[in-house]
Amino acid sequence: LTREGFENAIRTLAAIGGSTNAVIHLVAIARRLGVNLTIDDFDRLASEMPCLLNLQPSGEFLMEDFCYAGGLPAVMKEILPALHGNHVTVSGKSVAENVAAAQNFNPAVIKSMAAPFKEKAGIAVLRGNLAPRGAVIKPSAATPELMVHTGRAVVFEDIEDFHRRIDDEALDVDETCILVLKNCGPKGYP
Repeated sequence: LTREGFENAIRTLAAIGGSTNAVIHLVAIARRLGVNLTIDDFDRLASEMPCLLNLQPSGEFLMEDFCYAGGLPAVMKEILPALHGNHVTVSGKSVAENVAAAQNFNPAVIKSMAAPFKEKAGIAVLRGNLAPRGAVIKPSAATPELMVHTGRAVVFEDIEDFHRRIDDEALDVDETCILVLKNCGPKGYP
């Protein structure tokens, strides 16, 4: 597990439109190993990466379809120019060797870099007064309307505050508001 391996994981995560939870887990694993990995690395390596996978919730196909289309090896072969191809993996072979025989059996499910499912839709890091240390978003799963939105923030300090106020008829909230739940994030709930 090296810096190059984590960078490959970040770019692959972006290309498949993977879970934002992977950010938390990859950073935690890297820290445990003494590899300096931060959400800034995700922003640098993944924000411009296209999403190639037409898979729910971003797209129309199911995980089973992804498997039959060629799975992760087919995606990695497609993005190989963006990966550290010579990086040796747990198999004892390089990434390039591992994916050399991979095939894409369904281009409707696994798109190409030349014609991606969604451009620049990997993992993005947002920063601002509500998230000074950063917040992670998966643009491939967001509607175009959510990518640019202005609205009043309704802030809940913690889960208890949320439960106390969310069903209150007097809560000043409408469909343009942005609900913010602070102090929950990667710490999990409950």
